[in-house]
Amino acid sequence: MGNNINLPRNIRQIGTDKGSRKVYIEDYVHSFIRDTLVDDYDDGAVGVLLGEAKSDGDTSYIFVRGAIEVINAAVFTDKIAFTEETWPIVRSHISQYFAGFDIVGWYLVSSKITQDSLYVINKADAESFENADSVFFMVDPETKEDFFYEKSAGGLSQLSGYTVFYERNEKMQTYMSEFRGNAPRRESREPEEPAGGEYRKLAGGDGKNNISKSVKGHLTFIYALSMLLIIVVLVIGVNAINKHDRTDGSSRTTADREVNAEPKTTDAESVPVNSVTGDVTSSGVKETTSGTQETEAPTEKPTEAPTEKPTEAPTEAPTEAPTQPPYQLYTVQSGDTLLKICREYYGRESMEDARRILDYNGLTDTSQILLGMELKIPN
Repeated sequence: MGNNINLPRNIRQIGTDKGSRKVYIEDYVHSFIRDTLVDDYDDGAVGVLLGEAKSDGDTSYIFVRGAIEVINAAVFTDKIAFTEETWPIVRSHISQYFAGFDIVGWYLVSSKITQDSLYVINKADAESFENADSVFFMVDPETKEDFFYEKSAGGLSQLSGYTVFYERNEKMQTYMSEFRGNAPRRESREPEEPAGGEYRKLAGGDGKNNISKSVKGHLTFIYALSMLLIIVVLVIGVNAINKHDRTDGSSRTTADREVNAEPKTTDAESVPVNSVTGDVTSSGVKETTSGTQETEAPTEKPTEAPTEKPTEAPTEAPTEAPTQPPYQLYTVQSGDTLLKICREYYGRESMEDARRILDYNGLTDTSQILLGMELKIPN
């Protein structure tokens, strides 16, 4: 064994210590992970393992001396996703609490993602932890069963056992005290924000993977608020169209009245007739006293044209703008997954969209989605 590897003496063996990979985890770290609280709303909690990796010939050693819970990762039964904000926050915590430690793996605390769901864990491990020496620690919070895994050619492979060691771990004690409070289980204490503002105060309440809970709750609220705003805009638009049609129709009717109306006829015009002496014959010729004949011009009474009442153009009833339904119906087919449905409707595989679909349909778990079920896909 190399001179630079000093194995702890105060230890407790879990399982059997076989194989070329040896994992040693400090007792404070071990207790911190196993005491993680996961309520029914969350599918699980994840974090990173910190320490150092050493090698002695064909045997490699992983010493886990710290752990940081990732409070902004999305954990679902069919996907574990570390977000783009994960690593800046993790680096900030490492700098604040665990200076000099490296990331040597990650952990998951979940009773919903089990050893039968290793394909979900393998996918997250391959996407976010490329170091070939990194390990994975899995804990069931209900049964308290836990297992370590190492990377292999076919994915993660379970180790036969590991070792818990005891030492004065002041760094982990400080982190536990500030992140969870002095009690073994987490309280409502938030970690302080380091200078530079990288850490966003996303933890709160009881500290149970609160980002996952708040994201899910806020997505539902934001969607409901968006739908309400859409409805208000549609109502305002329809009323504006109706008002415009009524005003335009009234203007056209008034104009038609002005065009079709004829001027009023006043007193009938009279034709002046010169009065002369003499008799008028039936032929309209009269004799004057001077013996000359004059022809009297017949007086015609002007005829008044009948005034027709203008016909009002019928006002067309306004048509209401069609309202787009807030969701689309989709029948679950064989081989469908929630992420596949998200890609088909939204053009991307997003855990936020997946949770949005679950919440919109009143579901809490993808296992409730059955073949032939009609899902409402919110727009």
